[in-house]
Amino acid sequence: MFLVASILVGLAGGFILLALTAFLFWRISKAGSAQDAIDLPSKLIITAILLGGGIWAFKSGNPFMALVAVLVAAVPLCALWVPSVIALVLGPILGSMTGGSESVEPRPFYSRATAYRKRGDYPAAVAEVEAQLVRFPGDPEGLLMLADIHADDLKDVNTASAVLAEMISLPGMDTSAVARAMSRLADLKLNRMGDVAGARELFTRIVTNFPGSEAAFTATQRLAHLPDPDDMARRAEAAPLKMAHHEERLGLTEDFGAGQLPGEDFEAQTRDWVARMEEFPDDWETREKLARLYVERWGRIDLATDLLEYLIRHPGMAPKQVARWLNELADLQLKSTDGASVARLTLERIMQLFPGTPWAQQAESRISLLGLDRRAKTVPRTVKLGTYESNIGLKRGDPTIPDPSQHAV
Repeated sequence: MFLVASILVGLAGGFILLALTAFLFWRISKAGSAQDAIDLPSKLIITAILLGGGIWAFKSGNPFMALVAVLVAAVPLCALWVPSVIALVLGPILGSMTGGSESVEPRPFYSRATAYRKRGDYPAAVAEVEAQLVRFPGDPEGLLMLADIHADDLKDVNTASAVLAEMISLPGMDTSAVARAMSRLADLKLNRMGDVAGARELFTRIVTNFPGSEAAFTATQRLAHLPDPDDMARRAEAAPLKMAHHEERLGLTEDFGAGQLPGEDFEAQTRDWVARMEEFPDDWETREKLARLYVERWGRIDLATDLLEYLIRHPGMAPKQVARWLNELADLQLKSTDGASVARLTLERIMQLFPGTPWAQQAESRISLLGLDRRAKTVPRTVKLGTYESNIGLKRGDPTIPDPSQHAV
């Protein structure tokens, strides 16, 4: 009677361990691996239960139950811990051979579409991009490439505009991608469709929707340089320019043709650029030109500094642009009197703002060469040559040298 009861208890314990093993394998099959299926605390609890059942089976004195406990417990314990031990011991070696066990995040690939474009097979490129967009709907890179193929390769501006308009209206699209799509659509409207008003509306939306960003600052620059619709119409209807006659032998004139070059009205140019600054204060192209004119023509490094400092301190500017403007400010300071010390401070600002970057390394290199840089940017003084005897090499300094003029035929 005791033997039968022991067998029944052993069978019950075996069925419990078997059910636990089946549950463990089901979790592993759903997750893909034992490490993914069960975390460390759960693994420790399951291991304690299995070991506790095995110890209890051995202490019961029933050899059949002990055998069942060992067989049932061995498989899940191996499934739980063998992969972890192998990963711990051989993981670095296997990872160097196989690339590691980390899963690669799926992402679209457009290399085939790019290859089709280079071969001139534009329909195949469109099909490849659309296939990737089916797998990754709303991918900004794919939508922009699709618009570029339609606009630049297939010359289908309407389809490209539709793709960009759809991209702009997609919910959840990254703001930088939306700004790029708006800017690309504005370029199409301006350069390919002649729609200045539409381009202006898109650039204005970028400034309004993304204030303080680099995209908004760039859109402000584009707004400042948009042509008037009347100007574009006049350009389209303009007659061919007639070239006026100019002196063909400028090199043989006394001043090498300098007197025939049109003179520049620097005062009028300065007034025009100052007026443009009042209308479009964020027009950095005009700011840069006006700053150079202030220094090179009028010697006003203080006014040039104010113009460039406005750009340097403007919020939302890209670090690359800020570093470029600081370098330009240092260039202008080197052209002023005793500007090397001030230029050093400007270059040190680059090192402080962007430590460890190539811009900081370039600034450090420029500081070490400030003396040479200062002399290189100094405008050389023009020296006017006098009039000399053309036959000076035939002057007779020694009476024994024959006079060639007396032997002339």
